[in-house]
Formats: sequence, C-alpha cells, structure tokens
Amino acid sequence: MKNARHDFGLLFRSVARRWGVYALMMAGTGLALTLTLIVGLFIHSELSFDRFIRGSDRVYLVSALYGLENKPLVGSDITPAGVARWMRADMAEARQVTRLSPVEWPLSTPRRIARERFFWADPNLFEVLDLPAVAGDLKTALRARDSIVMTQRMARAYFGDQNPLGRSLTTRDNRRLRVTAILRDFPANTHLDRELFVSGGYPYSVLSLHDANPTYLWSICYTYVKLRSDVGPEAVARQLTRLTHQNWQGPNNIPVSYELIALKDLHLHERGDLQMKARGHVDTLLALALVAVVILLIACANYAGLVLAETDERGAEMGLLSALGAGRAHLLATVLRESLIVHLLSLLLALALTERLLPHLNHSLNLDLRLWSAPPGLMGLMLLLTVALALLSALLPAIIVTAPSPVRRARMRTRPPQRWQGWVIAQFTLVISLLIAAQVVSRQWDYALDSAPGFDGQHVAIVDLSDNPWINRAFLNEIRQLKGVDSVAQAFGAPTSNFVRPALVRGKDGRLLSFTRTSVSPEFLGVYGIPLRAGRNLDHTFSEVVAPKDILINETAVRALGFASPREALGHVLGYETDRTHMQSRIIGVVPDIRFSTVHYATPPMMIDGFDRFFTHFSIRVKPSNEAETLRQIDQIWLRHTGGTEPIERQGFRDYLRSQYHDLHQQVAVSRLVAGVAILLSALGLMGLCVFLTRHQSRELAIRKALGAHFGDLLLYRIRPFLLPLLIANIAAWPLAGLVLQQWLETFAAHVTLTPLPFVQASLVTSASALGAILLHAMWSNRRVRIALLRQDV
Repeated sequence: MKNARHDFGLLFRSVARRWGVYALMMAGTGLALTLTLIVGLFIHSELSFDRFIRGSDRVYLVSALYGLENKPLVGSDITPAGVARWMRADMAEARQVTRLSPVEWPLSTPRRIARERFFWADPNLFEVLDLPAVAGDLKTALRARDSIVMTQRMARAYFGDQNPLGRSLTTRDNRRLRVTAILRDFPANTHLDRELFVSGGYPYSVLSLHDANPTYLWSICYTYVKLRSDVGPEAVARQLTRLTHQNWQGPNNIPVSYELIALKDLHLHERGDLQMKARGHVDTLLALALVAVVILLIACANYAGLVLAETDERGAEMGLLSALGAGRAHLLATVLRESLIVHLLSLLLALALTERLLPHLNHSLNLDLRLWSAPPGLMGLMLLLTVALALLSALLPAIIVTAPSPVRRARMRTRPPQRWQGWVIAQFTLVISLLIAAQVVSRQWDYALDSAPGFDGQHVAIVDLSDNPWINRAFLNEIRQLKGVDSVAQAFGAPTSNFVRPALVRGKDGRLLSFTRTSVSPEFLGVYGIPLRAGRNLDHTFSEVVAPKDILINETAVRALGFASPREALGHVLGYETDRTHMQSRIIGVVPDIRFSTVHYATPPMMIDGFDRFFTHFSIRVKPSNEAETLRQIDQIWLRHTGGTEPIERQGFRDYLRSQYHDLHQQVAVSRLVAGVAILLSALGLMGLCVFLTRHQSRELAIRKALGAHFGDLLLYRIRPFLLPLLIANIAAWPLAGLVLQQWLETFAAHVTLTPLPFVQASLVTSASALGAILLHAMWSNRRVRIALLRQDV
C-alpha cells in the first residue's frame, strides 16, 4: 500500500511538471476513443435492427422474386394478398402468417389533421410481430373492424396528454376509428416506417377487398410468417412456390420463387422493391471498423512517441527508483500503470465528447444513437479496448525507459531521426491513406447524386397522386398554368425504384431476357432532360389493358437484343410477356441508360410505354428563379382541390435520392470526420516528436543560432529529418490506398474511376499539416533554444 501511494505521488508530480505532454496524450487518445465509441454505437445499431421485436430471429418477411427462374430480376418486399391465405390453408408449419398493407388516408382529431401513413393489418398481427405495448390488449386490439393501434408518439400527436384508449379518430367519409391499444415508441433501427395500425377488417380495407376477390393477385402487402425452430425457411419458400403455381389466377405477373428473410437480417439484406426503409450494407460496417482500428493505431503510436520524447527525464526517474531498490518489473509496472490511468481518463473524456457530439450526428445522419442506453456489453468492450490500448501503447516505451543506464545510453547514441523514421513513416502512411479514402468516398457520393442517374433531377418536385382522379386532373391543369412551372409529367414509379414490373423478352439468339417495364407520360423525358439516342418520343398515353403500340428502350436493351446500334433497333417489333400476357410493341426510340435504382445495382434492360391507368405521381420541374414561391403555390392548389382533407405528399427528387443512399451518406460523413481526426492526431504526434528532436538537437540549434542562423534556417534544419519519411510514406500509401479503394469501388455496379487527383491532394494536405505542426513548435521553442545555449555544458 505504501509503495502504491509512493507511485501515485510520483505520477502526480510528473503530471504537474509535464502537464503539456499529458494534455497532448489525453487529447489524442480521447479523440481516438471518441471516434471508436461512435463507430461502435453505429455498428451495434445496424446489427440490432428490429431486435426490439421479440422473437425476431423466428419471424420472416416473405419476399417475392420476379423475372427468370434461375436469375430473378428483382426481389419485392410486397406480395399478393393471396400468399397469406394459401399458407394458412395448406402449410401447417407456417400458419402464423400476418399482413401489413401500406396506405395514406386523412386522419383527424380536434388536435391534429393530417394525411397519415398507416398500415391495414390482419387481426393476428401482434401474435406474429410481438411489439411491446404500454396499454391495451394486443391479442384482441385489432379484432373490431373500427380499431386502431398506435405508438405513444402518435397518441401524443392526436390526443395530447389525454388518455387515448377508447377515443376516436375520423377518417374518410366521416367514419370513426377507435383506439384500442398503445405501443411503446419504436426505435429508429426498425424496418417499420409507420406507427399506426388499422384493422384489416375495415370495410374499405384493401386487405378485405382482396380477400373477397381471390383473383385480385397484384402485390399489395408485406407478408410475415413466424416459423417453429425446427422448420427451415428454404423448405417453406419452395413449398410456397408450388402453392403459388397451383392457386394463381388472373393476368398478373407470377413470382418465380420466394425468399424468407429473417427480421434480424432484413436491414443488411439486398435491396427489395418497395422496401419500407433504405437498407445498410455489411461492407459499410467493415469499412468503419477498419477505420476505427487505424485511428486507434495512430493514437497508440502518438502516445508511445510522446512518452519516448521524455526519455531522458523518465530515464533519470527510473534510475532514481532503481537506486532506491525498485526492480525492473516494478519499473515496468509503474510506466504501464501511468499509461492505464491516462487512458482511463481519456475514456472519460471520450464519453463526455461522445455525449456532446451524438445529437449533432443523429440530426445530420438521421440516426438515433444513444450513449447511456447502449448495452453493457458494448461499454465493457470499450473498457477492455481501452486497457488493451494502454498496455500496447506503453509496452515499448516502458522497455526503453526502464532499461539499465548503459543500455539506454547506447540506444540514445543512435541519431534520433534514424531511430524514429519507422514510426513517422507508419503514421504518415495511415494519415495519407485515410485522406485519400475520404476524397474517393466523397467523389462516389457526388457521382451517385449527380452523374449516375443519367438525367437532371435538380429542381424537380415529386407529388403523389390522389386516389380521386378528378382531383388529379384539376390539379394537373392548374399547375401547368403557373409561371414558375416549366413542365409536368406523370409516371408509374419512375424515376423512383419502386413498382418495378418485369417483362420477359426473347432475344435474337433465343435466350430469354428480363426487362424492367415502366410507364410514363410523353412529357417525362422533357421534365428530366433525357435525350433520345435515336428515334422519337412517345406521343400519347392509354388506359386500356392492351399491348402498347409503341415503346422506348434503353441502350442496355439495345445491346441485350443484339442490335449493333440504337438506330438499328428502330422499327423492330418486340415480342414479350408481361402480366402473363404475350404482347408485341414497336420500338420507336432509344434513350440512354437512365438509372432509377442506386449505384449498387446494374442498370437492367428497360422498356418504357404510356400505360396511364396506374400512374403514381407527378414530376414537376420548377423554374429555379423563384422556386420557393412556386412550391408554396403548388401546395395551395393541392389543398384547395382536396378541400384540406388530404395534405400534399411532396418531396424533391434530390431529397428522395439522398434517402436511397442512406448508408453511403453515412460513409461520407464518417470518412470526413475520420480525416479530420487523423490530421489532428498526426499534428499532436508530430508535436511530441518535435519536442523529442528539439531536446536532442538543442546544442546544435543553439550553436547554429549563435553563428548567425536565422529562424528560416533553423526551421529548414528541423524539417529536413521529416522529408525522407514523408516521401517513403507517400510511396507506401498510394498503392495501399489504391488497392483497398479499388476493391471498395467494385462493390458498386457503377462507380467513379480512381484518378491521381485525390492521391496528390492527400499528400499535399498531409505535408502541409506536418509542416504546420513543425512550424508552430519551432515558433514556440525558438526562445528556449537561446536559453539552452547559455545553459548547455561545453
């Protein structure tokens, strides 16, 4: 106990004498641990999607696959309503099946009126999706036709602080919905994008309509099934495919197969058509984990460098302790204990910084990361990581500063620049690599938003159509007259990636090809500035369920069909099957490879027609000169035609596109944050190294100054030892970063090309930050060099 008190007293006296060095240690290590903690919280959030739903490992979303049997074109998160009926009737192992069908209807109370997004839900919903409730009985909550279940947040929005149970909301035709249960608020990391559930037994429910008409087999609902632990999802999917072919009726496209996706795996699964929320990617999590490791290594090297910058002083302290009887093991333990204390204090600093930073990160990245609600396991892991980092950072310095005096002096006779070149090279290499990565990720982000779509979505607003065709017609006619509106088009899905429809085409060589089919009005190409590669545009729309007379195709379709050029495809009559109906249409034009999906997926062969029966939204190009006022006028026109009962659903195309690149946006933000932290850590480490070098070069610097050397001459002398390590670091970092980034870019179907520019810029920024750190220390220590001249032994 006495020895421990003595050691801690020695530590505190050391801190008092060298508080600046300890401040640098804690600042660098604290920043690294802050970034690591944020990355850990994010990875945990991504991996725990939907885990708040009890039994999420046994609940599966049924995904319908369309296209060719051996190579599906698209997987859809929504399925026909009949899928659940067939499973309940003929699959004993999968009878716990339920459905959600998304809808937007007006809902109102005296407190709130909104066009609300909610789900029609089967009465057994909460037997399959075991959501946590705070009031009401979920087992019976949706049995009544007029029942509605909502989260705490929605209850506050519609009823304030009043008890919502038993209260009513008004919807279409002044019909009443009665609140029967309240759910606990959903966390942000769930695939569910709505917080209101209305009984599917409601007379106007689309689920009731489809159950009453078995031939209605278009995809309208999300189907969930809970399986026993002894039942495999692959076997259920195969059996469901057989049931589908046995029971299918009508002309709609039939799924070629199914996939059952566990809710716990859904967020990191491949994208699905009409997915509720943008999904993540495993590559993103691996990249972030790697970045955190690199930052920790830089912090580790910085700490070691700062300790070794004090080698002389620490060696004297160790020599004194040794003279008082302390053994080598005790000396090593003293240095390691100091490191542990510094790192634990840095962890406390990291916790404080993380708590301050998280609100800003959550707001900018649409996250809901919470520090103090993180699981104990994550905090325990951070504590173990901090202890491991403390031992790793201090082990080599401890061995050096506790070495016997003759050994230490022999080591010190080696020229300092030569001794530390390896550390400087490693640090510069990591920093340059991170800066290159930050720039390439940013370029890929800009490419995904600007160039990859292949059309101009700037200043285009997307407005969802009303269910009332008279409102749509009147709204369209009036907004076309606005001075601030350039042009207006209608479309089914496009330019979003929703409502993908497959078409099977027989190529010239007899191969069966999967095309996507989309329907637009003739104004669509003009609104989005899409040029024609050959031929002419569509000139009309049609509502009858007949084969389109004329179609457009993209350049990928031209190549898939075996044509040598777009012009050669013009006039060709294309035979294809869609909605289980054989059709023939004439190709009248070819458009470029416009992209409605994200850059993660290749652009498929596409055909475009003018079938207008199921148009889903308007695309409105607004003149940029007075965009805000024009959008306000559009909103007012909508509210006037709907009588205020249906708030407008409007978003900019660029906003929609950003929402589809949620994970890439996160990578961009994190890479920029990491680049800033890496530069700061590098500067802190160089400050420590400059202190070390200055102490070893103080005699020579003082002599040079006495002989008339100016500040610039001394600065050049200080910089010279870093030039070769900086050059070697560039030679090492460029191929290393290039190899890793090329592999990362190849995870995208469309990506930027690696060019020398980000490599050169990263080298320049690293060099500038290094020179800046050396310059600042040189200015600060210039006066001390003059004093050293007077005090140095001759």
